[in-house]
Amino acid sequence: MRISIRTKLILAIGLPLVLIYLGVLWLDYRSGRETALNDMKDHLTELAAHHAERLGAKFSTVAQVARSTATFLETQPDMSEEDLYALLRNTLKANPGVFGSCIAFEPGAFHPDRPRVAPYVCRAADGVKTMDIGKDVYDYMRWDWYLVPRLLDQPVWTDPYFDEGAGNILMCTYSVPFRRKGKLRGITTVDISLENLRHEVSSIKMSKGYCIIVSQSGRFISHPDEALIMRETIFSLAEWYEMPALAELGREMISHKRGVRRIPDYRTREPKWVVFAPIVTSGWSFAAVIPEQEVLAPVYAEMRRKLEIMIVGLVLIVGIILLTAIHITRPMSRLASVVEKVANGDLDVQATDIHSRDEIGQFARAFNQMVTDLKGHVEALTRETKARESVESELRIARQIQASLLPRTFPPFPDRKEFDLHAVNSPAKQVAGDFFDFYFVTDERLLITIADVSGKGVPAALFMAVTRTLLKNLVLSGLGPAEVLNRANDILVEDNDESMFVTLFLAIYETDTGKLRYANAGHNPPFHLTSEGKMHPPIKATGPILGVIPDIEYTEDEVQVDLGDVLVLYTDGVTEAQNTTRELYGEERFLEVLINHVGQAPEDLCDTVIAAVNEYQGENQFDDITLLVFRRNQ
Repeated sequence: MRISIRTKLILAIGLPLVLIYLGVLWLDYRSGRETALNDMKDHLTELAAHHAERLGAKFSTVAQVARSTATFLETQPDMSEEDLYALLRNTLKANPGVFGSCIAFEPGAFHPDRPRVAPYVCRAADGVKTMDIGKDVYDYMRWDWYLVPRLLDQPVWTDPYFDEGAGNILMCTYSVPFRRKGKLRGITTVDISLENLRHEVSSIKMSKGYCIIVSQSGRFISHPDEALIMRETIFSLAEWYEMPALAELGREMISHKRGVRRIPDYRTREPKWVVFAPIVTSGWSFAAVIPEQEVLAPVYAEMRRKLEIMIVGLVLIVGIILLTAIHITRPMSRLASVVEKVANGDLDVQATDIHSRDEIGQFARAFNQMVTDLKGHVEALTRETKARESVESELRIARQIQASLLPRTFPPFPDRKEFDLHAVNSPAKQVAGDFFDFYFVTDERLLITIADVSGKGVPAALFMAVTRTLLKNLVLSGLGPAEVLNRANDILVEDNDESMFVTLFLAIYETDTGKLRYANAGHNPPFHLTSEGKMHPPIKATGPILGVIPDIEYTEDEVQVDLGDVLVLYTDGVTEAQNTTRELYGEERFLEVLINHVGQAPEDLCDTVIAAVNEYQGENQFDDITLLVFRRNQ
C-alpha cells in the first residue's frame, strides 16, 4: 500500500505531537494523582484522629460518671433504695450522653432478705424509666456487664449488646466494681446508646465517603450498611469475600494501631482508602473510608479538560499541516506523474507546469535536464550494447574455435591397450590460452603436451593456436622434446611485440619401454604416482618460459613409467583456484585428492578433481582448468 507524501507529513509531525501531548498528560496525571492521594491521606488522618479523640473523650466522660458513682457508694454504704434511684436519676439528668445507669448488688449485700437488688434508670420516650432489673427483668449476674468486672475485679467496657427487657436498645456498658470494707458489694454501670452513637458517626461530614466503628473483637458497631451492624465482624466479611487484605486491616484496627491502607471494596472490588485510629478509652477503632475513584474524580476531570484542549489543538495543527502539505505536494504530485511516465519508457515527457523558484522548482528543472541526458545516454547505450553483443558473439565463436582445436574424442586410441589417457578443459567465462594435445609420432612414440598461454581473451587464444600448430609441425618433423622447444622459442620470440609467453610441458612416451622423454618450459611439473599412490621423484623444469628470451637452450630429461604408474598434467587453474576468502586451493589439497583416488580410471579421476576444485571455489572460477591423466597398463 502506497502512502502519500501528505499522509507522511501529517504522521511525521502529528504523531510526535500526539506522543508529546500524551506524555505531558500522563505526567500531569501522575503528579495530580499523587497530590490528590496525599491530600486525602492527610485530611482523613486528621479527621479520623479528631473523631477518635472526641469519641474517646465522650467515653472517658461516661466512664468517669460510673467511677464517681462507685466511689460515692463506697463512702455512703447505708443509702436507701429511694436514695439509689434518686442518685441514678440525677446521673442521667447531669449527663446527656448517658442513656441508662444501674447499681447492681451482690446477693444479700443490700438487705439480707433480698437476694438480688439492682435499681436501674434509663431514658424513655415519655421521660425516665425506672425498674429493679434484679426483681422484674432478668438474672443480671449472668450478663457480661456484671460478670466480667466481678471476675476481673476492675472496670470494663462491654462489647455492644441488645439490652432486652431493660433498655430494649443496642448499647454498650461501662461497669465499675464498688466495695465495702474491702469486700465486693456490687457493680455500678452507665450505658451508652449505640443508636445515638451511630447517628453521631453518620453525621460526620465526608465528601463521598463514610465512617465506621469496630469493637475490640472486630464487630461492626457503626456502618452505613445496617445489615452488618452487630451481625458481622470485619473478619467474617473478609472470609466471606476472600479478602486477606481486609482481614489484615481488621487485625491492625483491633490492635489499637493507626494507619492508612488501600484495599478493594468487598463488593465492587474497586480500590478504596481506609484511615483508622483507636478510640483509646473503649478499645474500639474508628475508621474513615473513601473510594479512590472519588478522590481522583477532580484529577480525572482536569485530565478530561486538558484532553479536550489537546484534541482541539491537534485538529488545528493537523489542519495547518494538511493545507501546507497540499501546497507543497501538489507540484510534487505533478512531478510524480511525469516520473511515472519516464519509468514506463516515455523519455520525451517534460515537467512543464512547475514554475516555482523553491527546491521543487529546482528539482523539476534538474529532472527535465536528467530526462534529456537520459534519453541521449539510452541512445548511446543502445549503440554500445549492439556493438558489445557483436563482440560477445565473436568471443563465443572464438571460444568454440578454441575448443575445437583440442582433442575431443575419448578414449582417443581405443585399439591401444598399453595405456589409458583422458584430458579435460573446464573453461572460465573468457577466452583463454590453456591447451593440451596428444598424438602418435610413430607407432611406438606418443606425444603428450599441456600448456598455458599468458593473458586472457582473443590475443591469448590466437597465441595458443599459433603455438599448438608450431609445436605439432616441429614434433612431426622428428625432433626431440628439447630441440622442439629451442626452435619454437626462436620462432615465437620474433615479432612478439606484446611480450606474450607460454608455459609448456612436452613429452614423448615410448609405449614399448615405458620411457618418457620430456622438456619443461616453466610449467607446473606433472605428478608421477605409483598405483599405490606413492610419489616418484618430482619432474622438474628444463628451461624457462617459452617465447620471451631468445637463444635459450632447453635441455631434455627422462623418467621411467612403470606398470600402473599415473602421470597427471595440469595448469595453474587447478592449484590457484580461490574460495570466497581468496585462499588458494594449492598443491597439497590437489595431491591429497590424487592419492586418495589414484586407483580410478583416468576419466573418473579427471571428474573427481574437477568436482573437488569446483566445490572449493564455488562460483569464483577465474581461470581455465586443464587436466590430463595418463596411466600405463602394459
